[in-house]
Amino acid sequence: MLVTGTSMKRRSYLGVVGMAAISGCSALSGNNPTDDVGESYTTDEELEFTVDQLETQPGGSITLGNGSKINSASSAVTFVIPHLVATNTTESTLSVPEASSFGLLSGGQRQDPYRVDYREIMDSIESSISEPVSGPLFPSTLEIGPEEEAEGWLVFTVPEPGETVQLELRLNDDVQFDWSLTV
Repeated sequence: MLVTGTSMKRRSYLGVVGMAAISGCSALSGNNPTDDVGESYTTDEELEFTVDQLETQPGGSITLGNGSKINSASSAVTFVIPHLVATNTTESTLSVPEASSFGLLSGGQRQDPYRVDYREIMDSIESSISEPVSGPLFPSTLEIGPEEEAEGWLVFTVPEPGETVQLELRLNDDVQFDWSLTV
């Protein structure tokens, strides 16, 4: 796919996210009994989704696989980075939903993942993350064969997230499942 005006989009992107980084610490979640980390949901097409890890980081920045940083504007903003595994439990090839099929609810507002917010430039720049976690962004592939898996990280920024957030899977404009995640 040819993207025109890439340097202009890159400058706009860097202008938007090129704010001063504020140091923050990160924490790997999943040991909280009220957390849905480890919970799975299987769609009607028999594609199983599991949130198997959750990284949170108040303020600071994340680094994409090519070294580009996405900075938060304030320490009141938290990066919420769930790791998803999609498993094809059928004997047929299945399509994996795009990142736009997921949203994070916090304080009554829905947040889209960064891959959606910056799709035009992120798809042409990099499709992985290297800090504070390492691996592909979700989805790592658009289709998976029988008994195969696709895994990756979703990156959200949440202003003042509170104690929990809800990760939603939406298919055909309907919420199929949501995971309650402790931040």
